Amino acid sequence: MPTKRGTWHLLKLVYVNPPYVSKAMAHFAGDMAVLEEIGTLKEKTIEIIKESLGAKGNEIDLSIRDLILIPVERLPEDDRKLLLKVAQELGADAKLKIVRR
Repeated sequence: MPTKRGTWHLLKLVYVNPPYVSKAMAHFAGDMAVLEEIGTLKEKTIEIIKESLGAKGNEIDLSIRDLILIPVERLPEDDRKLLLKVAQELGADAKLKIVRR
């Protein structure tokens, strides 16, 4: 029986602390972590990332240090542009996540 494969999504972990959202979600104090979708990645890109980082499964956590280990010259053009753009915009402590949905 064939299984339906999902799409790989690149997410950015963002911390927010707006009072209205906290109140609406019954969240009392402190920052909330929100996953912001940045884009989608091709299967070939995921294979290269997993191979580079030794990652397995349907979720990959990334930091700036991890992005440096990925051989961007081997990535498809669209994914390479997306990852390079994201790397330029991220702060030093930013976190990324790649998930299959």
